[in-house]
Amino acid sequence: MRSVIILFCSLLVMFLIPYASIFADSLSYLGGIISSGDKSFDVFTKCGSPDWKESHQEEISQRLDGDMRQKVYVTVEEWTYNFEPNQFIRTVILKNGRVVKIQTGDY
Repeated sequence: MRSVIILFCSLLVMFLIPYASIFADSLSYLGGIISSGDKSFDVFTKCGSPDWKESHQEEISQRLDGDMRQKVYVTVEEWTYNFEPNQFIRTVILKNGRVVKIQTGDY
């Protein structure tokens, strides 16, 4: 009986692991759910103004035809939210106005 339970739990974990990444890069708040690919307007509408906001430019080299390359500048913003004292701090990273990553910090 114990081996059946262990087998069942192992199979359950094996099937659920691929779905963990779906929720790993999302943020849920009163206004709705934010996830990768959402626009900065959606983040602002659903979560409000961030408690802290930083931005900088990143230089990216894109390959054109053959050996030719083009420098492109991308605006990177980090919006930090501290919703409540009993919730983790969340940082939303945007590139050119789109969510690319959501990080979880400390309380």
